[in-house]
Amino acid sequence: MLASAVLYLLGVAAVWLALPRLGDRWWPATLFLFGPRQVIALPLLVIVPAALLVQRRALIPAALASAIVVWPILGFTVSLRALVGGAERGDLRVASFNTASRPMTMDRLKGFVAETRPDVLALQECATPEPELTAAFPGWFVHVDRGMCLVSRHRLLKVESRDRRDVWNAGGHGAILRYTIALPDRATAAAPVGSPGPGAAAAPGAQDAPQQAEHAPPGTRAFSLLNLHLETPRDAIEALIHGLWKQAAEHDRVIALRTWESELARQWVDEAPYPAIVVGDLNMPVDSAIYRRFWAGFENAFSRAGLGFGATKRTRWFGIRIDHVLAGPGWTTERAWIGPELGSDHLPILADLRWTGTLPGGDAQR
Repeated sequence: MLASAVLYLLGVAAVWLALPRLGDRWWPATLFLFGPRQVIALPLLVIVPAALLVQRRALIPAALASAIVVWPILGFTVSLRALVGGAERGDLRVASFNTASRPMTMDRLKGFVAETRPDVLALQECATPEPELTAAFPGWFVHVDRGMCLVSRHRLLKVESRDRRDVWNAGGHGAILRYTIALPDRATAAAPVGSPGPGAAAAPGAQDAPQQAEHAPPGTRAFSLLNLHLETPRDAIEALIHGLWKQAAEHDRVIALRTWESELARQWVDEAPYPAIVVGDLNMPVDSAIYRRFWAGFENAFSRAGLGFGATKRTRWFGIRIDHVLAGPGWTTERAWIGPELGSDHLPILADLRWTGTLPGGDAQR
């Protein structure tokens, strides 16, 4: 019995170490990466009762294996910040939500915003017309571009949208939008929720086209926010489910496309003129090899200050966290959490971010 428990421990440890290196690279690992990972815990249903009856020493490796399964493999997050909490909400509250192209009940979305009070709400697969969003959020700044929507309490100074035709021609998605937004300084940031805030033009006209300038008005500082929706692995997974190794070439094609889109998105992040925040549906968990290559250098808000498994994409049997809020240099996360069900197969993710002012090299932006 002890030998079986030790072998199981070695097996789950091997999966834990291999997954970030092989997931989104080798097709069996990709299936596990996006599949119901809970199956790896099934041997515990035999090992634990048998250890209790036969050899209790086997409970030690079984307990260690259980910890590896729950935390790094299934992604359970326990952060001190989430446990301790705090009265302050930080300098900026962002929310990201993939609506799955489903018609949203505007009252439901307005209720979500009223309850959670984000400063910036980024939507992917957004089918709501701009006039409807504008009417629903008077005094806010609204931008809509081919299924990508942004609703901001703070002024949009500049909007840039990458031309997607090259990605579409390759069969991908590749939605990459970059916003320059004026963030009120802490001393002037007490505008009521639902009002434009410092530096914003008074209504009427708050929803007019953004100024194509990047200089923050007095009393504000500029930051960059990127709203992303990258290619899904769905085609590769469905092909593998039906054909296994016979569809390895299709898997590799989709992986190459998704890698290219992340490379394009990362280039836009690196070229951002101000300290960047990245939000959206990246269609990859944190232990994806693609994520580790392009996005591991950012502070993942939920990994830093969340509590629980944090699944944002749900299927009938399991969930996975593929929607993210990523804080670049100059930002840190105070709190992150998953929002309520809003009629999509995704759940919104929210994060309270604080401006630290520390940039690479020890510089500080004022």
